[in-house]
Amino acid sequence: MRQPALAPQLKRDPLGGGVTHPLAMTPEHHARITWSTEHVRRGLLAVNETIDPAWLEGARPTDDGWSLICIFDTPPREQGSPSSARVRWLMENAPHEWLKPGASLRLFERATMDAAKVEILD
Repeated sequence: MRQPALAPQLKRDPLGGGVTHPLAMTPEHHARITWSTEHVRRGLLAVNETIDPAWLEGARPTDDGWSLICIFDTPPREQGSPSSARVRWLMENAPHEWLKPGASLRLFERATMDAAKVEILD
C-alpha cells in the first residue's frame, strides 16, 4: 500500500511569534558593520554567517528586533572593524523598508551584550 504524502513541517518561532513558514530568500544588501570596541578587544567572529536581532537606529530598547542574517565573504576576525557583509532579514514579513541605502541599524552582539552599527550601502 502506498504511503500518503506528508505535508511540510512548520516550525514554531523560538521567540513566541507563532508558526514560521518556509519562504523564499529575502533580498540581500551590502553593508558595513562597525563592531563595539569591547567586541574588537575580545576578538571578532571567525564565522562567515550570523543571525542576530537588529533594530533601526534610534529605536526604543523595548521595541521588537528582527533577525538579521549577516553573510561575510571573509570572517570579521580577518577583516577587522568595520567589516563588509551582505545582510538580509530572516523573515519575509520583516520591515524591508529599513534596509535602504543610508539606513543604520543596531545589531545585537552576543559576545558583549552590546550592539554593532550596521550601515546599509545599497
